[in-house]
Amino acid sequence: MATSSPSQEPESRSLGRDRAKFSFGPGLVFFLAATGPGAFVSNSAAGATYGYSMLWSLALALSFRFVWVNASAKYVLVTRESLMQGYARMGSWLIWVSLAAAILVRHSSNLYTILLMGSAAHILCPLPTAASGIIWCLALTMLGFSIMFWGGYSFVERACRILIAIMGGALIIAAAISRPDPASIARGIFIPSIPGVSSGYSSILLLAAMIGSQAGSLSNLSYSYFNIEKGWSGPLALKQQRLDLLISTGCKFVMGALLQIAAATTLFPRGIQPQNAEHLVRIFSEQQGELGRIIFALGMGAICFSNFVSGTTGYAFIVRDICVRFVPGLAVSQPGSSSPQRDRIYRWAVALLALSPVYIIFTGAEPVALTLVIRSLIVFLIPVLVGALLNLTSNPKLMGQHRNGWLTNAFMALLIVISVYVSAKNAWEWLAKLFA
Repeated sequence: MATSSPSQEPESRSLGRDRAKFSFGPGLVFFLAATGPGAFVSNSAAGATYGYSMLWSLALALSFRFVWVNASAKYVLVTRESLMQGYARMGSWLIWVSLAAAILVRHSSNLYTILLMGSAAHILCPLPTAASGIIWCLALTMLGFSIMFWGGYSFVERACRILIAIMGGALIIAAAISRPDPASIARGIFIPSIPGVSSGYSSILLLAAMIGSQAGSLSNLSYSYFNIEKGWSGPLALKQQRLDLLISTGCKFVMGALLQIAAATTLFPRGIQPQNAEHLVRIFSEQQGELGRIIFALGMGAICFSNFVSGTTGYAFIVRDICVRFVPGLAVSQPGSSSPQRDRIYRWAVALLALSPVYIIFTGAEPVALTLVIRSLIVFLIPVLVGALLNLTSNPKLMGQHRNGWLTNAFMALLIVISVYVSAKNAWEWLAKLFA
C-alpha cells in the first residue's frame, strides 16, 4: 500500500482542517485588509462625479488584483520562500525599496483611515464636546494598536464580520431603492470609456485612485503572509488558495459596484462632490433617512477599523520579514520559528505604522481628497513590484510546471503598461496645476 511522504502528511492534514473551516481562510483577512476607506472613497467619488460610466474601471482593477495576488501566493506556496526572499533574487535594492515603501505607504494610508474611523464614530455617537472627532480618532487608534500589539486580531476578525455584513446589506438597500438604470449599469461595466472634464475630480485622478486602491500595491503582498500564518504550504494548497482568493475578489467587486451605483443615483444628480464623511453619509441618508445614517456609521467604522488593524498587521509582517532576513544585526537563522505577533520587531513595526500618523488629527485635512491623492500616488509602485513578480513566476527553474501561463503574463504586463500610463498622465495633470 502506498504511503505519503512525511512532507505531504502535515500538508494534507492542514488542508483537511482548512476545508472544514473554509470561511476562515486568508481571503477573509485579506478582504478586511484590502476593503478599506481608500476603496470606499474612490468608488463613492467615481459614482458621484461620473455616474455609472466608470464601473468598468472597478472590474478591470480587481481583475488585475486577482492575477497579481494569485501569482504572489503561488510563488510562496510552490517555492516555500517568502515573497521578500523572492524579491531578493532580483537584487538587494528591491528589498530596501520594499521596506521604505511599506513604511511610507502604510503610514500615508493610515492618515486617512484614522480620520474616517473617527468621523464614523462621531456620526454614530457624538460626544458633548467640539473635540468629539479627535477623541474618537485617538481612542480607536489606541484600541487598534493594543489589539495588534498583543496579538488579538482574531477577535477583530470575528466582530467586524458582522459589521461588514451590515455595510453590504446597506449598500444593497441603498442601490436598490435609488432606482438605478440597469442598461446604464451594463454599459458602465462592459463599455470602457474615460469621461470628459468635470468640475470635480478628474477622471484620470479617479482612475489612478481606483487602480491604486483596487488593483493595490504593497497590500497585495500581505495575502501571501496570511497564507503562511494560516499554515498553507506546497502546491497541493494551490487549488484551495485560488478559490479562497476568487471569493474574496468577487465580494470586493459586489461591494464596490453597489457603492458606485448608490453614489451615482444619490450624489451625481445633485452635483455633490464628496469631501468628507458628512458628504459620504448622504449616499445612505438620502434614501434611508436616519436609519441609513446609523447603518453608514456602523459600516464605515467597521471598514476603517478592520482595515486599520488587518492592513497594519499585514504590513508589519512585511517589515518584520525584511528585518529578520536582511538587516544586519537583526537577521535570524529561522525567521519563521516563532510567532511573529510575539516578536519584538513585529511589535516595533506595529507601533511605528499605527501611531506615527496620529498627527493628521490636528491638521484639519479633508479625508476624501487626501485619500484620492494618496491612492493615486501609490500607482507609481506597481510597475516595479509587478515587474519583479512577473520575472519570478515565469522562471521555470523556480516554478517548474506551475510557472505563469501566457494569459497571466499578459495581464501582468498590461497592468504594468496601464499603471505607467496612468502615473504619467496623473503626474502631468499635477504639474499643469502646479505651474498654472
